[in-house]
Amino acid sequence: MINVLCNWFHDWGVAIKDGLGETWLIILLVAFSVIALGLLSNILRASINKTKFVIKWGQILLLAVFILFIVWFSILL
Repeated sequence: MINVLCNWFHDWGVAIKDGLGETWLIILLVAFSVIALGLLSNILRASINKTKFVIKWGQILLLAVFILFIVWFSILL
């Protein structure tokens, strides 16, 4: 089952690379990196300014999604 899922993601990634081209993959990679760094700095700034550590699960989940996209697009290149 895992092999089928990995093949599906690989085929989908190749289709995205063929459709967008390497230039757009690099542009998306940079854009996702900037967004991820912005989310990370926002999370760290919010936790440093508070005496009590507050976890914003939505931002952490969104950060994880962007990091996965960054890794996936990096593998495609």
